[in-house]
Amino acid sequence: MKYHHFTEQEVLDKSRELSYALVGRRIPEFIDLLDENFVWIGDYNVQYTKGIQEFLKQVESECALSAIEISHEEYSMLIHERQTWITYGRFTASASMPDSSLLAVKMHFTFVWNQHKDFLKLIHAHATHAADATFLSSAFEAAHANTPQALFFDRMHIEELTGGDLTKIRIKDLDGNVRFLFPAEILYIKSNDKLCTIYTESGAFVARTSLKNMEHPQFLHIHRSYLANLRYIQSIRRYKATLTDGTQLPIGKERYVEIQIQLTGERNRA
Repeated sequence: MKYHHFTEQEVLDKSRELSYALVGRRIPEFIDLLDENFVWIGDYNVQYTKGIQEFLKQVESECALSAIEISHEEYSMLIHERQTWITYGRFTASASMPDSSLLAVKMHFTFVWNQHKDFLKLIHAHATHAADATFLSSAFEAAHANTPQALFFDRMHIEELTGGDLTKIRIKDLDGNVRFLFPAEILYIKSNDKLCTIYTESGAFVARTSLKNMEHPQFLHIHRSYLANLRYIQSIRRYKATLTDGTQLPIGKERYVEIQIQLTGERNRA
């Protein structure tokens, strides 16, 4: 059975339809265009979502707001391979305030479409707010005058992020995602048979690996089922370790004295 052959213009029109449905708060129309495994990436942490239900949770509060107008639109085709199209572009979204003033923001976006029989479904959207350099802090601009790429990154000292160790750990989770983490990003690791749950400040995920494979100089083997990051152990007391976020982990009785010595040595060196 032959399905509809979408033209470039039809896909661009679909991208425009999607944009208007989202900023116009016509969420049911927007959802109809999404693949069930749709991934959304925006400016903020909460705008990293996978799946329609997770996306709906994040836009729930916005659905009650008034519709936004679109102007200065630009939609372009980046690539077309068989049943996949990638479009990109920009537009300006504006809204009227109760005091008759007008708020406006520029949006840049990338959409990835996939054909399902005779329908186009959006499998990925990446949308960001665009600000002109004149809106950036003059002090920050001056400090990075020769490094324009720095404008794209959070203003965080590398020591704060990495803990001084620039080597990342590669971990493939059970969903098939490959993650690269600095040791300082991992709070602790719990083993359960042939699976390990890796706990970070932003959440936890499971990987098919052994605790031995996850060993690292930054981690203490406090229990046969636990590795804890030295950086986050606040205190130990028979037979528990308390982390800086309040989490309590068991300490193996046979390891307690050795862990005491290791912690004391690390803190003396610090």
